[in-house]
Amino acid sequence: MSTFAVEPGARVLWCLRRRASDVRCVLYATGVPVEVHIVQDRDVVLKEVFPAESFATAWADEYCQRLQQHGWRLHPEDCSPSSAA
Repeated sequence: MSTFAVEPGARVLWCLRRRASDVRCVLYATGVPVEVHIVQDRDVVLKEVFPAESFATAWADEYCQRLQQHGWRLHPEDCSPSSAA
């Protein structure tokens, strides 16, 4: 697993793993707009902006379900906001 830490005020919504790769969904909801970052290993691969946290979390849930349909599996033990290896 790669070393991963989130900034203060951010929170990890979910973690998925496929083979040796990790994907995390990080919510930045300290103000408006609300941002969701999809982070694969250490790289931000997608950023989405929403007018409210409820829209962001709904989108994140749908995105997680789509990834699971493609073979990604939940990996909650890696979801701690500042897991360091």
